[in-house]
Amino acid sequence: MLDTVDEGRLRDLIGHLSGLTAAGAFARVVGGPVEPGIEDAVRFDHSALLVFPDAVSDVRDFLTEAGFDTGPSVPSKVVRARLAQRYQVSEAELDVTIVRAWPADGTPGGLEIFVLPRKTAEAVASGLVEQERLTGEESHDGWLVASERLEQTRRTCRHLSSMIPDGGGYNPHDDPDSGGRSVVYFKAGPDSDGRRSRIELTAHGHHVEVLATHLAEPAETAGEHKALLTILSGHWAARALHVAVEIGLADALGSERLDASEVAAAVACDPLATARLLRYLVRLEVVRERDNGTFELTERGKLLRAEDPFSGLIRLYGNEFYDAWSEFPTAVRTGRTAFGHRYGMEHFEYFSAEPETSHRFNRAMQAVTRLVAAELSRSYPFLDGTTVVDIGGGNGTLLRTILEDHSGVNGVVFDRAHVVDSAELEEPPNGLRFVSGDFFTGVPDGADTYLLSRVLHDWNDEGCGRILRNCRRACASGARLLVLERLLPDRPDVALDADLAASWDLQMLAITGGRERSREEYEKMMYTNGFRVDTVIPMPVDLKLLVATAL
Repeated sequence: MLDTVDEGRLRDLIGHLSGLTAAGAFARVVGGPVEPGIEDAVRFDHSALLVFPDAVSDVRDFLTEAGFDTGPSVPSKVVRARLAQRYQVSEAELDVTIVRAWPADGTPGGLEIFVLPRKTAEAVASGLVEQERLTGEESHDGWLVASERLEQTRRTCRHLSSMIPDGGGYNPHDDPDSGGRSVVYFKAGPDSDGRRSRIELTAHGHHVEVLATHLAEPAETAGEHKALLTILSGHWAARALHVAVEIGLADALGSERLDASEVAAAVACDPLATARLLRYLVRLEVVRERDNGTFELTERGKLLRAEDPFSGLIRLYGNEFYDAWSEFPTAVRTGRTAFGHRYGMEHFEYFSAEPETSHRFNRAMQAVTRLVAAELSRSYPFLDGTTVVDIGGGNGTLLRTILEDHSGVNGVVFDRAHVVDSAELEEPPNGLRFVSGDFFTGVPDGADTYLLSRVLHDWNDEGCGRILRNCRRACASGARLLVLERLLPDRPDVALDADLAASWDLQMLAITGGRERSREEYEKMMYTNGFRVDTVIPMPVDLKLLVATAL
């Protein structure tokens, strides 16, 4: 089936067609008069979009219901190659299909829908679906150019309009009766409605020289300017989410569809400012705007409701952690935390002194812990009769899930006294108890399994060594140590789900004084302190489970 996001994107695409079929549309796209003969040699062919249904038939069914006729499906060699390069995977892993469609009533303007099944996309690269929807790299408007005018039209886009070359290729499966099609892409500015940042020029046949020239030309630096501006504006997205949580926007929307003025009234904010915030949150796919101008929460947006621990995570990152980053230059210059410089004490000490902030921190940690707990409980064989000690286990969310799924397992949550005192207010399941202490001094002994979930990255190598040595002293040979962390790649040229790890590595520098590490670094550290890493198991949100044995 099609999810609601792709269904909405397809409807928007259909509504976009009419503006490109009018006379002079190509000249408007390139932003000025074109060379003689080009206007007659170029006609609008299609608008394109990459979607992620369960199956190709889902797209066909949708287009049929929308009043389109569809042609036979063909493989997409060019898009498959672009995706493979972007995500550093093999083209063989990407089964990308093209579905072409035309209005059944004969209205000009076609659609070219690239279909990558959702399960395939999620298996190939974590976050691929969300990233492609956000950037729209494969969205474009396609123009069919007379073969003899392809190079002339390409030069017009390149030099008259200063468009940026963005790849291309030859697809022999596309219209094979005419010798396949040659395709060149350009990045261009968006239309007045903010859509379509790319255009495609297509010609029948294999134009070897044109393709070689196009692919060899360097992109203009304007693309790099835009990339840097995008990076510089990145913190605005975080602040927009934080403000949305602070004013209770998601709770005001609830399960309703409200216009901007109704949302503004519900959160006691300025109507125009609220409308502008909502418009930006649409870009972040937190809310969705309907055709009638009302707004509703997406699945992502529901995570911002006060009842969801993720809202606590957003509050935490928007308050103390955000403020601490203002001192990040100090962290880079000195190697000491920005948090300590900003607040005069390190963050765990600060939480001990601020019960309300500590409670918010522990609740925020549940946002990710719940996701990880379910997968850990499925992926690791916790045996009946064994005892698991969760070191630095907070309020016990992780261990509670394990014990609920494995009733024959006993558990101990080990954390600082103020954390344990707060956690014990909740009724623990059978077999779970809380013990307070300092893991730099010692940990409960005699257990079969010890668990360190996102603990080691909070500390420098010396601190990690102390924690690991205490774990080794507490257990017998053959006991298991489970470590949950994000892994940096072992080599700079190897991608290993490192996007979040690289970001959190700087967060550790700014906030805790710890750091993220590679698998090789963890293996050496753990071996030095009496443990051998046996295997690594993928977990949600780029985390990895390192399963180790006490030597």
